[in-house]
Amino acid sequence: FSERNSIASEQKKFADRKETLVKLFREQFSAEPNGRNLEKFRFYNEQQCKCLYSGKTIDISRLLEPGYVEVDHILPYSRSFDDSRNNKVLVLSSENRDKGNRTPYEYFGMDADRWHAFEEHVKSLKITEAKKSRLLRKDFGEQAQKEFIDRNLNDTRYASRFFMNYVNDCLQFE
Repeated sequence: FSERNSIASEQKKFADRKETLVKLFREQFSAEPNGRNLEKFRFYNEQQCKCLYSGKTIDISRLLEPGYVEVDHILPYSRSFDDSRNNKVLVLSSENRDKGNRTPYEYFGMDADRWHAFEEHVKSLKITEAKKSRLLRKDFGEQAQKEFIDRNLNDTRYASRFFMNYVNDCLQFE
């Protein structure tokens, strides 16, 4: 009972935050947000209006402009299978292309000054520890990739099994 109440409370907080974000989006853009645009707006605010990789300010008036900014997977999706919000950031399209299929550390970790500036900026952000951990991760070799993929596939299996049992328990087919 208490666990369900705790979950319900967290869901209510999430819904309230999303409702506030949608309201701010409508005020800013005089339009209804779709999922991708709301995600960009959320990351824009979370990242203090800056591209996380270059540190350049993102022009809010161009936020929805195709090709200006992109949502990037911190740990490349092809290497982690992680499509969670904790693995996504908003970056200028040119930075996303330059980063390619690399982690932030692989992207500019060899440039000690740039890495240090990036590290300090990430530490200053009010983001989840899980996201900070992904952003500042230095080692993402084959073993780490395998662990991420195994964990994400296991989560998918768990969710699929839960849904299958739910359907079997709650739906009756003729």
